[in-house]
Amino acid sequence: MALAVIALATSRPLAAQQTVDRRYAVAPDLSFRVKGSIGSLRIVGWSKDSLVVTGSLPPAVQMEIGVGGDGRSPARGAKMYLESPNDDAASTGVLEIRVPARSRVWVKCGTADVEARGVDGGLDIAVIGGRVRVNASPRELQIEAMDASVAVDGTPAWLRAKTATGDITLRGGSEDLALTTVSGTIRVEQGAVERTRLESVTGPIQLLGAIARGGDVTIDSHSGEIQLVVPRTGDFAVTATSITGSVVNRFDATRPAPGREGRGAELVLERGSESARVAVRTFKGTITVTAAPLRK
Repeated sequence: MALAVIALATSRPLAAQQTVDRRYAVAPDLSFRVKGSIGSLRIVGWSKDSLVVTGSLPPAVQMEIGVGGDGRSPARGAKMYLESPNDDAASTGVLEIRVPARSRVWVKCGTADVEARGVDGGLDIAVIGGRVRVNASPRELQIEAMDASVAVDGTPAWLRAKTATGDITLRGGSEDLALTTVSGTIRVEQGAVERTRLESVTGPIQLLGAIARGGDVTIDSHSGEIQLVVPRTGDFAVTATSITGSVVNRFDATRPAPGREGRGAELVLERGSESARVAVRTFKGTITVTAAPLRK
């Protein structure tokens, strides 16, 4: 009899996911806030003046959407809440949110896979774990994560990203950039940066992209390795200092000078009128300066 009861229990189908399909007319400059637990969240900016939320949620997750406005004109503000017992209960939830491209969107989740693309207004994303991927060039982009990796493809005018252990990758450039991590890797490539600050404690930092004319770049690390690529031609001034570590110059024949009391090293490279200034500092890490590869 016990075996029969067990067989019956295990043969019952799992509770079906809730289907989500909500649609609202909104203003093109919508402000939208999302808070709660979800397994996968995709945010898409599009050309329509409407907010559309589709996907599926586990039975344990409750969703509420509040849209402001007086009913006579499209709403300029909206909020969405996802309530669940914990992140595990919400891990199979999948939602896609479509907003007008000029919208400003705030997202606060636990462990989640968050993807955003096509949003030109603003994005503010905060997660604990998972990953964050942005393929867009909003006016403002801010990302905070604990253990999540962060990848940005685009040229946000203003970009701030901060992690504890997650890696940060920017494939593109920014006029005003600040990336900070404790032990993750910071990598900036392909685009040009202007006002820039890159900081880590133990994680490596790689600045492989171009430095815009008149750029001001500061790179700081306690013990992480730092790799800096500078242009073969152009105007710039680079000062690379390691207090107790080493500086490797693969740009030209200039030899780094020894630091105080014979410890550490400092390298100074100056070309032209010094229109771009780069200051690289580490306490005990290694700094490597190389020339940008020749273009084919």
